Amino acid sequence: MERLDLIDLQKRLEQAVNDAFKEPCWVRAEINRMDVRNGHCHLELVQKEPQTDRLLAKAQAVIWAGVFSMLGPFFRTTAGMELRAGLQVLLCVEPRFHALYGMSLVVSDIDPSYTLGGLEMERRKTLERLEKEGILNMNRELPFPRLPRRLAVISSPTAAGYQDFTNHLEASSFGFILRLFPALMQGSEAPESIIKAMEQVADASVPFDLLILIRGGGAVADLHCYDNYDLAAHIAQFPLPVITGIGHQRDTHIADRVAALSLKTPTAVADFLAGLMEQEEDSLIQLSHRLERAVHNRISREKQDLLHMIKDIKGAVRWLIQQHTHTLDILEERIRKNNPLTLLEKGYSLTLCAGRTVRDASALKAGDKVHTVLRKGAFDATVENIEQ
Repeated sequence: MERLDLIDLQKRLEQAVNDAFKEPCWVRAEINRMDVRNGHCHLELVQKEPQTDRLLAKAQAVIWAGVFSMLGPFFRTTAGMELRAGLQVLLCVEPRFHALYGMSLVVSDIDPSYTLGGLEMERRKTLERLEKEGILNMNRELPFPRLPRRLAVISSPTAAGYQDFTNHLEASSFGFILRLFPALMQGSEAPESIIKAMEQVADASVPFDLLILIRGGGAVADLHCYDNYDLAAHIAQFPLPVITGIGHQRDTHIADRVAALSLKTPTAVADFLAGLMEQEEDSLIQLSHRLERAVHNRISREKQDLLHMIKDIKGAVRWLIQQHTHTLDILEERIRKNNPLTLLEKGYSLTLCAGRTVRDASALKAGDKVHTVLRKGAFDATVENIEQ
């Protein structure tokens, strides 16, 4: 068995690597860690088993400052994002073995299209996971308030988009009630920051109608945080309807997909909310006009009915007066005919004793004083004889 000094072994390995890789090769890997020092970009590349994420391979790579000054902007412009940990990359590398520093991959080029394809695949996997878990459409299925006025807003307090949002709502003069929950709205730390703000909204004692996530303009690279699974899962399961307005014009991110409503910009969100109020105001104005016409028509009909009723009452009163007048005439005739004076006209007389009419002779006795009334005049007499 051969015995070698370490330096001899390392030189053989170096020679073997150089002989094995006469030309650069393209390597697919995931950036596990990334560190930029003195302009040089140091990478830890890994490969994982797709189903279990078990680590299969790991290697160190470096992009020297002269190359990184060109590859960094090239990747950012082409892929629309910064080169960062967690990305799947396709790198053109030259394997190098150094006796002191060991194995390293020197990067000379990068293919942004591979990363974009990997991101799209991750997006699809995230959507499939959300759907499999049954939460993809949960927020969209919540009842949307008819007139949302109490708004919980998650945004950066210094963002231009937030200022535009508040200015538009104030200009509408509909009296919206806003409360800001500050959070980072871009970058790799944004999902965790937004989730913490969402938890604060859920724990707030004030009941809100909506949760609004808004962000102003910025680089497209800053928006990839809105494809994060944890953030999407929190939005999907949030107890209030969520509206997103994160300032993109073309792409739709997973956060937009799971929210109850997705609009392009913060001002679009403000205009939408003000539009709901304007529609309700128009409906109330139209309703008041219809009510005014209905009341006017009802008053006109009631007035006509009242006139007809008055006419009918007058006719009924005249008929009743006529009937009672006729009855009174009959009664008057009866009274006139039964008047004792009328009987006296016919030759009858009226005899009174002690102020009472004498109808029976047995009521008298001899010596009683009586008063007899005739048609003309009257006389007094004393009873002397009584005949039965």
